[in-house]
Amino acid sequence: MTYGPVFKTCLFGQPTVVFTGPAGNRFWMFNDGKLFHGNARGPHRAIIGPNSLLDKNGDEHRRMRANLMKFFSGNSLKQLVGRMDSAIRRHLDDYWDGRDLVYAVPLIKFQTFSVTCEVLFNLHNRKEVEELCELFKVAVEGIYTFPIRLPGTRLHRALRARLHIDRILSGVITRRKNDVLAGRVSGEEDLIWNLLNMTNKEDKPLSEQEVKDNMVLLIIAGHETTAMTLTLMCKMISSNPHCFEKIARESQEIVSHESAGEQLTWDDVQRMKYLWSVAQETLRIIPPISGIFRRATTDIHYGAYTIPKGWTLYWSNYSTVYRKDIFPEPQKFDPSRFEASACVSPYSFLPFGGGPRMCPGNEYAKLEIVITMHHLVRRYRWRAVILDEPIIRNPQCNPARGLPLEISSIQIKT
Repeated sequence: MTYGPVFKTCLFGQPTVVFTGPAGNRFWMFNDGKLFHGNARGPHRAIIGPNSLLDKNGDEHRRMRANLMKFFSGNSLKQLVGRMDSAIRRHLDDYWDGRDLVYAVPLIKFQTFSVTCEVLFNLHNRKEVEELCELFKVAVEGIYTFPIRLPGTRLHRALRARLHIDRILSGVITRRKNDVLAGRVSGEEDLIWNLLNMTNKEDKPLSEQEVKDNMVLLIIAGHETTAMTLTLMCKMISSNPHCFEKIARESQEIVSHESAGEQLTWDDVQRMKYLWSVAQETLRIIPPISGIFRRATTDIHYGAYTIPKGWTLYWSNYSTVYRKDIFPEPQKFDPSRFEASACVSPYSFLPFGGGPRMCPGNEYAKLEIVITMHHLVRRYRWRAVILDEPIIRNPQCNPARGLPLEISSIQIKT
């Protein structure tokens, strides 16, 4: 429920102004970093670290984001398709094939984590990746908790996990430097090498701690929301079998060569238009990020209101996705809203944010979502065991009982 296009409330003990609707979205996206800034505080800052892109503003944020975008766009992104395709196939071979029942939430979370480690950071040691996955699980749980560091609390356990993560990442960074300098591997397709070649505001290379903080941020951002989207897509497709059939037909038309063992290509992925419509409708029904907090760095004039400097601001992702005047029958799962002939109102659907702080890895996330779901519908049919399984947010939205699925393998048509 909202109380107008902009209204005052109290959140977490702070006077907060909430922006809603397309006009509020537009104002937010164009002024983020100008009239208000977002710095990580409390558990976020302690666990992710004070040196990541999340905690940067102004010129420093723009420079770091621009460097990351070189990796997440253009030819660099296209080169990731084959590696990602192979990694996802191996995960399905190892963890899905031969099963009659799977729990989608933990399996997909481990997949997105391991794919992020392998594709972005060239981490191939399964034991090391499994250890990191457990440590990151503990760390993420501590981000969204009360800022109490007493022994036994979630935050205390998360901070201990972060120390262990740092020790492992230090070894990874040292190995990568040695391998590249010795000519054993190329650094061109490696995000670690990209970070090592960045410079800070003094035009000096990032310190090792700065590199580790950004690795932690990118690993968390690279798998948490993607896993949530894929899990909820499995649930939505299970409840809407016509979507499954349409995705399967599209995938069959696109990749008839796949039976020969060839990898998916960039062009294949771009042609999976209906599959991406299903993903977008899933992102609309349950946005991965419910909202964002900022702090006003100056007095802000918005409409007839003046928002004092220092006040907390909040942008709600839910303020447009359930408005009947924007999305008719908003509770209905209807991927046709996002098909080519449909027209979504500007600033009404922003699953990855927008403006200068838009998620730099949104196209990377799109790749993993469509490649994963493509292989799932080509290999299996599934049915949700618990038809009315509730969705909880802790901190990401996921089925409360792990989304158990009864699965059966299907013969890929040639």
